[in-house]
Amino acid sequence: MRVTAPVIPRRYLDVKAAAIYLGMTEGAVYAASARRQIPFRRQGRKLVFDAVELDTYMHQLEGVDVNEAVARRLHNGTATELPK
Repeated sequence: MRVTAPVIPRRYLDVKAAAIYLGMTEGAVYAASARRQIPFRRQGRKLVFDAVELDTYMHQLEGVDVNEAVARRLHNGTATELPK
């Protein structure tokens, strides 16, 4: 029997992982970092992003939250409810 190691989510992300996490391009992540729009740290020349800080940043943005988006889609008849 083969034993596999548990998957541990990464808290600290590089630019590529942060771009995927945020749904942005790598260029957009670099640009947002340069404009100090998203939280980041530097390890030498390398940018590092804390996933917890990115979550907090995303929750502070204005817009529609997930529940409201689902409710709107349900109202329009284009989606089903999210699984619980």
